[in-house]
Amino acid sequence: MDKIVVIGGGGHAKVLIELIRGSGRYDIIGILDSQLEIGLSVLGVSVLGRDELLRDLYDKEVKNACIGIGSINNNNKRKTLFEKVKEIGFGVPQLVHSKSILSDESKIADGVQVMAGAVIQTNTFVDQNTIINTGAIVDHDCILGKHVHICPGVVISGGCIIGDGAFIGAGSTVIQGVKIGKGTLVGAGSLVVHDVFNGATVKGSPAK
Repeated sequence: MDKIVVIGGGGHAKVLIELIRGSGRYDIIGILDSQLEIGLSVLGVSVLGRDELLRDLYDKEVKNACIGIGSINNNNKRKTLFEKVKEIGFGVPQLVHSKSILSDESKIADGVQVMAGAVIQTNTFVDQNTIINTGAIVDHDCILGKHVHICPGVVISGGCIIGDGAFIGAGSTVIQGVKIGKGTLVGAGSLVVHDVFNGATVKGSPAK
């Protein structure tokens, strides 16, 4: 199996560790996390140190990295880490849970993470480093940008466009044909019925 390092050792990383093990494709060689003690075990995976070890690991034939940092409201840290590992030369593979559903006519880019129970329907494109979290639904003909987080239980209806870096909070619904701007924050449990401009924060039902 190819070797992979997980960046981050929190809750999101734990979910990914189980996903990676279940895939049978990668050997997890360790975790990098500046907030955790070296040698600590997270689901049986040892913490090796900080992100500064990335170049050394790459030189030692670890050619794959997983962004195991989740996001709360802001995806900038995930974006920065993704760009850093790509610059070094790491592959950032798609990680798709065996109990998710992806249409054969959908496409996902490098670094996309699709969790258990998620559904991605036909003719949808999901760009780099985006999370489709547990139980989320992305319907037909959608375009999701880079570094987006679709939180657990979200419903993105058909024909929607979600801009780079957007964060769609847990349990929210975006109705058909809506455009969500870059860097937008949609609060948990919201109902989005109109387009949202870049960088906006909206919440409620209807969201405003």
